[in-house]
Amino acid sequence: MKKIVFDGQVYAQRMTGQYRYADEILKALDKMIKRNEFEIIVPEYVNICGKFENIKVVHYGRVKGLLWTQTSLPAYLIKHNAVSVGFCNITPLIHPGIAVVHDIGYKVLTNEYKNIYGRISSLWHRLNYFVIARSRKPIITVSEFSKGQISEIYHVPKKRISTIGNGWQHILGVDDDDSLFGEYPQIRKGQYFFALGSLEERKNFKWIVEEAKRNPKEIFVIAGGSVKNSSEKLDLSGIDNLVFVGYISDEQVKSLMKNCKAFLFPSTFEGFGIPPLEALALGAKVISSNSASMPEILGDSAVYIDPYKYEYDLGALLEAATSPSKGALDSFSWRSSAKRLLILLKRL
Repeated sequence: MKKIVFDGQVYAQRMTGQYRYADEILKALDKMIKRNEFEIIVPEYVNICGKFENIKVVHYGRVKGLLWTQTSLPAYLIKHNAVSVGFCNITPLIHPGIAVVHDIGYKVLTNEYKNIYGRISSLWHRLNYFVIARSRKPIITVSEFSKGQISEIYHVPKKRISTIGNGWQHILGVDDDDSLFGEYPQIRKGQYFFALGSLEERKNFKWIVEEAKRNPKEIFVIAGGSVKNSSEKLDLSGIDNLVFVGYISDEQVKSLMKNCKAFLFPSTFEGFGIPPLEALALGAKVISSNSASMPEILGDSAVYIDPYKYEYDLGALLEAATSPSKGALDSFSWRSSAKRLLILLKRL
């Protein structure tokens, strides 16, 4: 087997869905392998000492930011005749490796990236998609929905694409943090609708804004941070029943999910979508869009809405019948995903 090394630049980033995918799968994989069976290469300024017992941590290169994956990492790969595994849609262009492509949103949603950074980011990711597709290396994605899009648009045989999904178990190990209930008195336990996601057009928070306007007696809470590639903003002027709390901790997310009337996920495009599974695991009712991968991931455990339709009776949605969450939750785990990844890597 060729030497396999993981792209550890993810540990220089703020925790989001893609980076959580990398972190949780690597932690699960670490428990399944022999000592030093695989390496993770991280920039010299990244400290992850003690995170892994069996994955060998190697510090290499001082280059800052995402450029590290295009300079220091391929230099190491060439020097050691190794193959990289990248978890976040990116691969070294001069030495492509195995890559996880969560979705190809930058290809199919080009009109959503309107600012300069977004346009550059779109071009950059589309270049990576192209190189990954032409590299002949295995491709990993997180849902059959994304697998179908990658295969169709980039003409990649489906047999070359492995589906290795996300998990949700991490949320159970997080403590509750109820501090937001004190900080925002209008948010009361059991009396609000909650939504979570980055401020991108695809997250479709305008659906929640419209529902808030139509339901002035209900309280809506949105949590999420801005991203450089999007100029999306929430116009909350005159909407007193919608609270935007910004980027919050996992502990605060857990508390808001556990105590909401329902978790809202009206996204128009998702390769997977971890938050609805987290919400199901914490006992929340989930109201999700019927778009992209969401029916595949949530099955009958959620209530579905058309994300482009705004005239819904929230009371009726709350009363709509769903199947037990166990059906959706049992389909995904970080351990099973790590096991699938290990099988794939050993086949090399």
